[in-house]
Amino acid sequence: MQGPSRPAEDRGDAAPQIDQERAADRTKRSLDRFVNFSDAVFAIAITLLVLDIRLPAIDATAIRPALGAQLPELMPNLYAFMLSFAVIGGYWVSHHRFFRAVDRSDARLIWLNLVVLFFVVLLPFPTQVVAEYGDTTLGVEIYAGAMTLTGLSILALKAYAFRAHLTAPEANRSGSMIRSWITPLVFALSMVVAVWSPIWATRMWFLAALAFFVVDPIINSDWGRLVIRNEG
Repeated sequence: MQGPSRPAEDRGDAAPQIDQERAADRTKRSLDRFVNFSDAVFAIAITLLVLDIRLPAIDATAIRPALGAQLPELMPNLYAFMLSFAVIGGYWVSHHRFFRAVDRSDARLIWLNLVVLFFVVLLPFPTQVVAEYGDTTLGVEIYAGAMTLTGLSILALKAYAFRAHLTAPEANRSGSMIRSWITPLVFALSMVVAVWSPIWATRMWFLAALAFFVVDPIINSDWGRLVIRNEG
């Protein structure tokens, strides 16, 4: 015995809701693939950094004294590795945090994200350059230029997403943009300083990491959000 059939009106009202749920599910799966692919590229770029740190060939008959003498020669490579690890890690944090506020994507956002990933996966090369030629103006400018372009590409990605209303309404637009300006600005200024002193230019790069740890808590504080909201 069959139960009473649902009124046609109920079936008609349910159909749009089902379609919306399916569309939302497709959007979520698309964003998940989008973010997972980006995370993998960041992880690969960071992994490639360590491949440039190689132990020198050492005579097996005098390992201890030879190793002690050779290890200081690896310091430029270790410095470049740690610096790039920190910067790429900071860019990943910015990218990851931003996409938590993204509700949907479109073709232009995907292409802009690919531009970001292009510069990210390229960073092991300027890292090797600065490890070998960090005391030269050109070596410093190649590294700082690559970091600047990476930061600017992330800024362009965010600016488009906010302008195209692809983010959640509660997303902290001003805070996100202010935070993303810091690193490329420091590296761009270091390119100018490198003309006179490559060593001082490399020391400026620590400001990018320092600013991240100082500015980020301020932006996320209640006072910082109030100031940004009033200025916006």
